Parts: sequence; C-alpha cells; structure tokens
Amino acid sequence: MPKPKRFLHDAAPKKKSKQPQPPATADEYLAAGVDFEEAGEKWRGGDAAKSARFFLRAIDCYDEALKKFPGSFDLAYNKARLQYELTQYQKLLAQLPGNLVALLTTALESSRYALALKQDNADVLFNTAQTLTSLVEATTDSDSNPGSDSLSLLEEALGLFQRCLAVQEYQYTESQAQAAAVSEDASMDDAGLPNPEDSDTSLGSDGPQDDRWATIVEPVTNNTLLDTVLAQVETLTLLCNLTPLSSEPTLLTFIAEYSSNLLSTNLPLYIRDTGRDTEAHLTAANFKAAQADLSYRCQKLNQSSYIACLTDAFVALDLANHPEGLVNKAEALISFNASIRINPPTTSQELNESLPARWQALTTALECLTAASKLSTASNLAKIHILRGDAELLRYQLGQEQPPYDVAAKNAQVLCRNAGKFYRGAAVLCEDKDEKLEASVKEALAKAFGGNALSIGEFAQQQASRRVLEEAIEEGLVRVDQFTTMGIQ
Repeated sequence: MPKPKRFLHDAAPKKKSKQPQPPATADEYLAAGVDFEEAGEKWRGGDAAKSARFFLRAIDCYDEALKKFPGSFDLAYNKARLQYELTQYQKLLAQLPGNLVALLTTALESSRYALALKQDNADVLFNTAQTLTSLVEATTDSDSNPGSDSLSLLEEALGLFQRCLAVQEYQYTESQAQAAAVSEDASMDDAGLPNPEDSDTSLGSDGPQDDRWATIVEPVTNNTLLDTVLAQVETLTLLCNLTPLSSEPTLLTFIAEYSSNLLSTNLPLYIRDTGRDTEAHLTAANFKAAQADLSYRCQKLNQSSYIACLTDAFVALDLANHPEGLVNKAEALISFNASIRINPPTTSQELNESLPARWQALTTALECLTAASKLSTASNLAKIHILRGDAELLRYQLGQEQPPYDVAAKNAQVLCRNAGKFYRGAAVLCEDKDEKLEASVKEALAKAFGGNALSIGEFAQQQASRRVLEEAIEEGLVRVDQFTTMGIQ
C-alpha cells in the first residue's frame, strides 16, 4: 500500500465561515482535497459508489489546484497517492472509469510529476516504485507474454526503492542521534542543572499563536525500513518470475547482487522489534524459490539443486497456522513442476528422476493447500480449491507422459474425480465471475478426462471459456492433442 497522505495541521483553530468560500491558496485546496478524501473513507465500507465519487472529487480538486500551483509538492503527492490507492481496492476499482492498466498508467504519470518536484522524498520514491510494480503486475495479468518494457519498469522500481531506503536510513540515523541528544539533556536536568523551560524567556500559554499550516511527517522506524526492504524483495521476486530465457545473463547477476545485501544485512537488521518475523522470512522464501526457478530455467541450476533450494527456502518457516505461507509454498512447488515439464533435465539420471520428483512436489503442494483450506484464517478459499484441483490434474498428467508415471496412471480416475470435486467446491464459493468461470470450465475439463466430454465441448464454443482453456494448456493441465481427442479444435 502507498505511504499515507500529506495531512495538514492547523496550529490554531479557525472560525468557520457561514458561507463556505472556494479555495484560493494551495493550502486551502489541499485542505479541501483532504476533506473529500475523509468523506470517501467514511463511505468506503458501506457505499462504494458514493465513496468513489468523493475520492474522484478529491482528485479533481488536486488537479485543479495543480493548474494554479504546479510547483506544490503536497498537492502533487496527494493526487498521485490517491490515484494509486484507489486501484488497490476491488470494490472502488469497479466504480472507476477505465481499466486497471490505464488507471495505473495515469497514477504513474502523476507519481513521476510529484517525484520531479522533490526527488529526495522517501514517501514519493516508495509510492512511485510501488506504482511501477503494480503496473507490471496488471500488464502481466492481461498479457501472458510480458515484454522488455515490464523488465525495465521493474528495474526502475528497484532503483527508486534503493534511493528510498537510502533516504530513510539517513533520516533514521538523524532521529536516533536527536533522541540520544534529548536523552543526554534529560540526564543533565536530573543532575540539577537549570531547565530552560523554567526561565523567564520561555513562551507561556498566553504567547502568540502561529496561524500557519504544517505538514505532519511520520518518524522513520524499523517498521518503515522493513516495509521498503520487503517491497524490494517482492519486486525482485516478480522480476525473477517474468524474466524470459532470452534475457541477458547480466540480469541474473544483477538480481543476485541486489538481493545479497538485502537478505544478509538489511532484513536481519530491520526486522528487530517489529514482530514481523514470519512475514519477512516468508517474503524472503518466496524470492529464493523464484530465484531458484529462474536459475534452473536459465540452466544455472540442475534439477537436484533446484529441489535443494526450494527445501532450504521454506525449511525454517513454521507454516502450520499460516494459510498464506502454505499457499505460497504450494505455488512454488507447482512452478517447479512446470519448469521441469517445459525444460526437462539433460542428463539421463535426472530425466529418470524427474517424474518422481514432480509427483512428490505436486503431492506436497496438495498437502499444503489442504492444510490451508482447513484454517479459519484462510482468505479466498475459492482460489485455494482451484489450486487443489490444478494440483490433481497436474498429477493426472504425469500418468499421460511417455513413458507414464505408474502411480499417476493407475490412479487416473481418482485424480480426475478429486480435481472435479475441488473445482466444484470453488465454483460455489467464488464471488468473482471470472474466477467462477475458471472453476466451472476446469471442472468440465476434469469430467472430460473421466470420459464425459459433453460440458467441455459446450464451453469450448464460448470465447470467454476458450481463454480459460488456453491458459489451461499453458499451465500444463491439458495438452492440445488431448483436446483433439475430445473433438475440440
């Protein structure tokens, strides 16, 4: 999530005018925009449409103000931050004009404008980097083959995060020094030295009041620094996942060098006293899994080393009561299966070991997903059940290899029935229509493997369903020749 808005604090209460006056100064526009935002936040939980209208008024207010005061950083910051923030709430997003990619592109333009006004501001550095990362994610969701632009945007985001962390570390060091000085002054007071507040020159309560506005600046803490470090690690994870085999070898070196100091120095240092150990270690584990996957795809790791890296990544984590962690581990194991399927080992020994290794990975993934589905704290159960169905169909496909994996071949009907059951359960739970369609189409696919191809034939005639089937081919849930056998072209 983005860093918070630039609030204004009035040092002395102002008398309310009977007739509200239109804003005339930059501060007045800023205050009006904040008022609209607060109204939007008030309605966000109940009336998404009304909430969105207030938020859009705030953006219009900031936009109008920037035409008059183009050099106001606070106005530019609030506009950019709000534009990005609205894209992070699904209910609000549905009320906004334009698709997600277009909205994030606009937010990025605004963020870059704000950044140009104050290039050493940690908040705008962080938010701009976050917007870049979200834009890449949204673009990837709409295009399964991200281009070099996505990689360059992620590299830009990492550069901004690095600058942000440098600024925050400087501010943290300064605040620690100031705190030490205050502590030393307090010690001197305790020793009986005169207190400046007791002198006649101090301002009393009847002294003149400052009637100016001031921006509230949040202090930098370990939590602040950890936020930035984790955002960097998450961006590196996304970069690993999107890097194609055709990329320059220097990109792998860049990822390794960039992550080294983060994981070995920054993460252990800033995790102290935050109570966020599991979150931080899980983020690191997800990156290590993605880095291992990339290294294998680029032939820098063999199959056995890849397995060892996955094991090491998650071994220290206690995920028994952590549904998100269990799902993340399962997804890493499913990615392992996909990479071995697409890029089979080159040695005869590892080739012979690949099917058992894939079966074991998928079985462990299924165990993780089953455990996650039983936890009361699990969110998006529909997604978990879809993944359970995917894992079963992927295990089924191991029995369709040449030569087939014997255990999978013997249990083919059981695996298909299990997959169908999981997809059916997901469809019942789905609130998102696209997710519901995915579950329904995949259930029909599982039935088709069991001998009933009627439903899948009907789905294949619908454009939206065909997109799900095309993705199923990419995921390895079904092969083109199997569709041909079902009579689907």
